[in-house]
Amino acid sequence: MDKLKITSGLKGLDTILHGGYPVASPTLIKGGPGTGKTVYSLNFVHAQLQQERSSVIATCDESPERLVRYMDEFGMEGSKRLASGQLVILDFRPNLDEMVVGEYDLSPILLRISHAIESSDSKVLVIDSLQNLLLGLGITEPRKEILELFDWIREKGIATLVTMSASQTSLQQSLLEEYAVDCVIHLEQVLTNQLMTRYLRVVKLRGSAHGSNSYPFSLTQNGVSLLPITATRLESGERVVRTSTGIPRIDSMLGGEGYYTGSSLMISGRSGSGKTILASTLMNQVLQQGQKAVLVSFEESESDLRRNLKSVGLDLAGFSSNGQLVIHSGRAIEMGLEDHLINTIDLVEQESPALLVLDPVSALIDMGSSQMVKMLMIRFISYIKALGTTLVLTELLPDSSDDYSELAISSLVDTWFRLRQVESNGELNRLINVVKSRGSKTSNQVKEFTIGDQGIALEDPYIGEGELVVGSAKISRIKQDQENAERKRYELEQIEQALSTLQAAYESRQRVLGAEFENEKRDLMRKIDELKRQAAQVVEKRDVMQDLRY
Repeated sequence: MDKLKITSGLKGLDTILHGGYPVASPTLIKGGPGTGKTVYSLNFVHAQLQQERSSVIATCDESPERLVRYMDEFGMEGSKRLASGQLVILDFRPNLDEMVVGEYDLSPILLRISHAIESSDSKVLVIDSLQNLLLGLGITEPRKEILELFDWIREKGIATLVTMSASQTSLQQSLLEEYAVDCVIHLEQVLTNQLMTRYLRVVKLRGSAHGSNSYPFSLTQNGVSLLPITATRLESGERVVRTSTGIPRIDSMLGGEGYYTGSSLMISGRSGSGKTILASTLMNQVLQQGQKAVLVSFEESESDLRRNLKSVGLDLAGFSSNGQLVIHSGRAIEMGLEDHLINTIDLVEQESPALLVLDPVSALIDMGSSQMVKMLMIRFISYIKALGTTLVLTELLPDSSDDYSELAISSLVDTWFRLRQVESNGELNRLINVVKSRGSKTSNQVKEFTIGDQGIALEDPYIGEGELVVGSAKISRIKQDQENAERKRYELEQIEQALSTLQAAYESRQRVLGAEFENEKRDLMRKIDELKRQAAQVVEKRDVMQDLRY
């Protein structure tokens, strides 16, 4: 960490601040009621106490007893640290029944704080909150006192977190406090579609770069949860190990070895197409290998989910009982999109699973615009991949979608399965194909699959005469094609037999013609020989007669 920075106690905030709060100057956190100003200060103090740095809290709002109780409830060991002397809490709550007489003077307050810091050897100070501190002194125009306080903090060289209400009062007309400090952080609550989300924004941080956007955060049982889902850099390592899907024929569709471990997968399909079962099959394969998994369901309770999956041969009860599987169920409408993602990342960081399932991620669309969903999902997917966790998303497609994704995040995932239901002959049949799988030689074929008591089973669809046939129509078409083939085979045999008969007749006739030819030929040859003999006799007689005349 930068030597000029000190950790805020929140990894996400340290990322945004490029290291943490300024180490020797004041930081101002402003926000309205319920935005978490005090909780941010307690997270800061807890982080320092964990590093054995004593801390002083000057409380001007809550009683010391309540602050300690809050810390204990958040798991920050407030009572233990207070008893050990590492934590000192000064009570500066204003007494509205008292009347302030004379000039306003911060000196007694600064003296008490200085004594507490020196006696505890503390390098950390929290003032919660500034307006109540000044109110207790009866100061209505605190320009001089604010400058005096912040100058004193710089002289002490102590890391100080000061909270202040964002509500406009006579103490805040000029916003002088924002100019006087080195770091200003605004907290706010935004209500969208009747769902409230808290945001943090760094207004300024002198001498350092910082994140400039509004960042969502949640207040959880552990305090503030603001995780670095703001990063969009592609920082995941090279993935070379593959994991089987648990279904050999789907592995074959992915090149024969399954998907890359630590990659992101999406399963899209309409209601009833088998998305949850396929995602759970992938998860079951990881569990069978002795690894952990987390399933976040936005549609089914944990008991219903286990019952439904057990009916298809996926018994998850044992994995839940031994801690390998964590199932978190909750309706998407319970909180905003940002809170859902932050809580999910909290769960992942707590459990360190090999695989995370969000079922269905499309339920989050109702929590914001598609552009907002895509922006946050880019950050979420990038963060989960950077952890090396395999992410499986299911997407519910509306009936009017023509089986095309409407979530606009398909380009973000590494592997995309599309499940379809085809209606024919009065029945619905399920089909699966791999739309893409980065780094794999994928099959371009569409496969039919069924869901039975042993889970998912893939079958090849029947390719008929120019068309793909599935379901019971496949059986009928196979029988029909077999009958056609048998009929053609019979017709071929008949033609071949006719051809054989014709060949035999031809050969027989050839033999008869050959014999007749030979007989005719012999007769003609005899006649030729006879004529030649007769001609020779005539010549011989002529020669004899010629000789007799001489």
